[in-house]
Amino acid sequence: MIRLQSSWLLESATEVASIESLFFPFIHRYSSLNWFSRREMPMTVNNPLDSQAMLLRVWLEGKNGHFSEKNRRKFNQVIKKPLELDMNPFRAWNDRLFDRKQLDYLFYWRESAYEIEEVAQREIFWSAVYAIMSYWHSNRKIGRAPAYEPDEIMHYVLQMHKDNLNKKECDLTLLSAPFEEIEAPEVSLAVFPLIFSDEESEENQLQSIFHAWLHGHADTEQASRDIKNQLRKYSFSLEKKTDFPNYLRLGANADVVAICWSGEELPPRIHEQEIIDPFRREFSNHFSRSRFSIKTINPTTDTYDYLLLFFN
Repeated sequence: MIRLQSSWLLESATEVASIESLFFPFIHRYSSLNWFSRREMPMTVNNPLDSQAMLLRVWLEGKNGHFSEKNRRKFNQVIKKPLELDMNPFRAWNDRLFDRKQLDYLFYWRESAYEIEEVAQREIFWSAVYAIMSYWHSNRKIGRAPAYEPDEIMHYVLQMHKDNLNKKECDLTLLSAPFEEIEAPEVSLAVFPLIFSDEESEENQLQSIFHAWLHGHADTEQASRDIKNQLRKYSFSLEKKTDFPNYLRLGANADVVAICWSGEELPPRIHEQEIIDPFRREFSNHFSRSRFSIKTINPTTDTYDYLLLFFN
C-alpha cells in the first residue's frame, strides 16, 4: 500500500521550487488526495479505470453536489425479506467475502440505482458502496459483526460524502484516459506514486471486488486482470523493463517530478539499487538535479516511505 504522505511530499517539493499546481497521471485511491483537494491549488488527476475514476469524480470533484434527500428516502431502503440467491449475480461471494444479508444489499443497491435518472446522483449512490464494502471487509477480517445495519451505514456514508464536499477548495481537472492518450499539462509538480506489478494487498483486493461489482459479475480474478492490464504501462517491476519513456513524457512539462513509494521487508539499499539508481539514470538528461528522502515508518519490519525528486 502507498501511504502518500501528502504534507511531507508538498513540503519537500516546496524546498526545491515554488509549487502552484499538481498533476497525478495516476492515483491509487481517491482518499490519498483529500488533503490536496482542500488546498487552493489547481490539480489534474487521472485514473484509466472506470470504477476508480467514478470514485474520483464523486469524492474529489464534488461539482454535482451531494445525494439528495429525496433520493435517499427512496433508494436507501430496508430489505425486509431475503432476495432470491439464485438471481443474485454475486452469489459466489456468499460466506466467502460477504454474508447473505450483505449480498442482498449489494444486489439491491446496484440494480435500484438504475432507477435514478441523474447519472451524477447514481454515481454518488454507487460510490458509497465502495466505502461500505471496505467497512464490511475489514470487520470480516477480524471476525467482528458490523455495528450498523446496511441502511444505517449507507446513510452514514452519504452524510460523510456531503460533509466532505464542504471542505473542497482546489480547482480540479479529472481525467479517465489510457496513459498514452494523456497530454502532460504545464504544472509545478508531477507526482508518480509507484505501483508494483506483483503487489497483492487488501486494498488491491477491495478494488477488484468493487470493479467486479460495478460491472455486474462476481469474478474478482477477472477484475484483477482487467485492472492490471489497464495499469500495465504504469506498473513498476523489478523483473521486467520499466516504461521510463512513459514516465518522462508525462512529467515533461513539470518543474518538479516526484517519485514516491512505500516499502516493507527490504532494506533501503535494495530500493536504492533497484528503483532510485535506474530512475536517476533515465531522468538525468531531463533534470539536472535530484534529491532522495526517506521516512522510517517501522524499523523493526524495515518499513519505510521513499521520495525521489527531480528538478533543475
